[in-house]
This record gives sequence, structure tokens and C-alpha cells, in this order.
Amino acid sequence: MARITEGTPGQPAEVWIQDRGASDTRLRSTLIIEDLSDVLTCISARSGANGPNNPVTQYILSQAAEYLAERLIEDAAPGSGGGSVPRTLSGALGHQPFIESVLNMSQHQMLRRWPLATDWYTDVIHYVMRPSRFTRAIDYVRSQFDDWSSRPLGEFVRLFSDAVFRLDGDPKVLRMAEALQALWPDYPPVREASEAYHEQIQTMWAPLYAESLSRYGLKLRPEVKFEELGWAFNALQTRETWERLGGSVVEPRVAFDGGRWSVTALTSLMVLSGSVLDVDGSQLSPAQLAVRKPVAR
Repeated sequence: MARITEGTPGQPAEVWIQDRGASDTRLRSTLIIEDLSDVLTCISARSGANGPNNPVTQYILSQAAEYLAERLIEDAAPGSGGGSVPRTLSGALGHQPFIESVLNMSQHQMLRRWPLATDWYTDVIHYVMRPSRFTRAIDYVRSQFDDWSSRPLGEFVRLFSDAVFRLDGDPKVLRMAEALQALWPDYPPVREASEAYHEQIQTMWAPLYAESLSRYGLKLRPEVKFEELGWAFNALQTRETWERLGGSVVEPRVAFDGGRWSVTALTSLMVLSGSVLDVDGSQLSPAQLAVRKPVAR
């Protein structure tokens, strides 16, 4: 694999770095390039060797997310000091000390990209909370969509929900993203990232929800919108994710049909029952929805 200055989103890239004080570069990692052009709003270069899609840039950020997750979630319990967020981030992550002491890289690798520590912390938060961290789940759901939607609706809902849990990403980073929102919701970088997350979640999932209803000959009730349905599904999935990350044993439930359902899948079907109608305007119970077959296309 050739060394590259700018990676292609979705393609693997090697990360070659010269250790601080060393004369030669060595292979540190291989990663899949993401398009971070719109995520990193404070980085000093918009393209090239120090830009958002450079392998070293993305390596630095991924390591920062991992390191901050360990420091903030596992080691740094919330205190009563009430210190400023940048000061807390400085103590947990750092700017130049992180690049030199943790990654064993030259400070110039940091300063060429983020001369100011506040810009560095802003982009780390944007990276940790980026909506695209969920693309692995949605890409998999899309790849399985035709197969799943050929089955009864209840099975479709179970498969859909279970796949999202399985592919949601690194639990430590997920916990950190939730912690940032809970601890510092008014900190501008957190607020900006939260707004982008909610907007993109709708963009990512709403079209799939619409297609799902079409496959099963269903329509939304007049007073319900897809953005509200998506919000409800996201809330249910997030609640169970928190329980799982907290170590709770969230066992599947034996439901009305005798099958075993995750709490999210079962409650999602209940929400769906109150949100949709048959094409002739009839309301369907959760039990009726569970066995509903796809319509001919």
C-alpha cells in the first residue's frame, strides 16, 4: 500500500510517522479514511498533508478520542470543582503534551494542524460526536434491507434493531459522546455537534423508515411525521444502549407472539402500532403488525 497525502473516504490508508527524535518513519497503523472536511471546522489546513483527510490527521484524532475516553470516563469521575470545560479537557487530554508524550510525535504535527488548544479541543469533540460514526450500522442495514423486508414485519424490526446495537461502534467512545452531552450540553462545540447529530440522524434514517412502511403497505397517521417517529426510535435505542454500556443485563423478552424480542424492538413495534395505518385507514395492533407480510411489488 502506497503512502498517501490525502486519503479517499472509505478506502484503507497506512499511517507512517516519524517518532519524536527518530530519523526514520515507521508504520503506526492502518485505518479507513473518513471524509472529515465538514467535521473539522478549526483545522488550519483544508487539504493536503495537514488537512482533514490526511491519514496522520485522522490517526491523531482517533487516538485522541480513545485516550480521552479512557481519561474522562474511566479515570476522571465528575468532580465538584466546577472548572471550565477547556481546563478539564486540558487536564484529561492536553494539546502539545498529548502529541509528544502519548503519541510520541513531534509537536509540529499538532501545531501545523491546530495551533490553538481551544481549536484542538473543539475538533476532537466534533470528531467524537460526529453523526458519521453510525454509518457502519446504516450501511449494513441498507445491504440487508431487501432480505429483511421479505420477512414478516416483526422479524424485520428485530433484525433491524439488533444490527444497530451490534454495529454502533466502540463502547468507550459511545459512552464518552453521551458523557459530553450530559456534562457540558451548553459548551458550544458540544451543542454544535449535538445539533449536527440530530439533523443527520433524520437524513440517514428517515428515508429507510419511509421505504419500510411502503414495503409493508403502511402509511403514517396524518398527525405523525417521520422526524417524530425517528426521534422516538432513536430514544428507545439510546435508552437500551445506556443500559448495556452501564453493565445492565438487558435480556430479550418473550412477547405476545411467543418470540424473544429485545426491549427496543418490542417497544418500537408498540410505537409503530400507534403511528401507522393500513392503506385503507385501519389501525393495526402490535400483534397484527408482527405477522404482517410485505406487499407485492
